[in-house]
Amino acid sequence: MIDEKNLLERLKKDDEEAFRKIFDFYIRKVYQFVYGYLKDTIEAEDVTQNIFQRIWEKRAMIDTSKSFGGFLFTIAYRSVIDHIRKEATKKQLTKMGIADNEESVSYLTADSLANNHHLESLYQKALNALSQKRKEVFILSRHEGMSNKEIAEKLHISEKTVENHMTAALSALRTFFTSSELLLLIPILKFILS
Repeated sequence: MIDEKNLLERLKKDDEEAFRKIFDFYIRKVYQFVYGYLKDTIEAEDVTQNIFQRIWEKRAMIDTSKSFGGFLFTIAYRSVIDHIRKEATKKQLTKMGIADNEESVSYLTADSLANNHHLESLYQKALNALSQKRKEVFILSRHEGMSNKEIAEKLHISEKTVENHMTAALSALRTFFTSSELLLLIPILKFILS
């Protein structure tokens, strides 16, 4: 086990050794998360490398009082979504005979763009299936990396209520993913529900 808080404090001060220790500790878990989506070793390695590059670039934004796992998950999730979108866009552009550049994205139809956002929309569908309060608590916990105490203070509810909402939200999300064809999101589920 690592002294994560100390390493994160050092990382924020541009300590490369601290970054290396965090990298070594998390690299395998992040790679497995990414590979769970992409199913391609080279692509997963590239995306994982980009994730840690973004961690280094955003090191000043790390809040050591919050969950680093939540911060890392947010960057990893967005990186996977961005990669899938980019690859889907490239394929669509090639199919349409359009050169791959930023201007050409405007040629994509609304339907093809909707298909490119399929993965993200599935995750949003799962979140939207939660009650408003459970969704809010879940997002503050897993996306914002806030502790139960911080969430309780922000929402003016007790920590026990936060725990109850999180337990119910996690249970509902597990049911949503396992009782439907949305098995594509199981890697996210393992990461955010752990």
